[in-house]
Amino acid sequence: MPEGSQTNNYFESALLRKFGFVLDIEAASTYPEQIDPSYSYRRAPFKYSQWVHRSGVVFAQILGGTNGFLFLTNRLMAPGRIGTSLKSKEQRPSVLADEVMFKVNDFCSDPANLIGFYEEEIGALVQIPEDPPPLKL
Repeated sequence: MPEGSQTNNYFESALLRKFGFVLDIEAASTYPEQIDPSYSYRRAPFKYSQWVHRSGVVFAQILGGTNGFLFLTNRLMAPGRIGTSLKSKEQRPSVLADEVMFKVNDFCSDPANLIGFYEEEIGALVQIPEDPPPLKL
């Protein structure tokens, strides 16, 4: 497991990263008990970690277990708002958000895709031996 990685929802997080999401705000439950995270712009802690797509058009939260993901189109990117220089109908933020969500859904609906994804992720989790190999001079 890469250093600093949380074991809860590891594969779900890896899947979101695969589709261009970056971590926006970590859920309060992922911190140790002795750490009380607080954000100056938000009073209540986040129940689920929030991810944002690199395009900015969609947010995702990992619900965990069989509940999967919760997606939300970024309404701040709606027509007439910040970041909406996209003129054509195919490039509207809501259309782009739907495309991202459908790609994730289609990928997760195909068992062959998921098997390949899990094998790739597990293969990357190479166990590092506790004792270093002998030094040869």
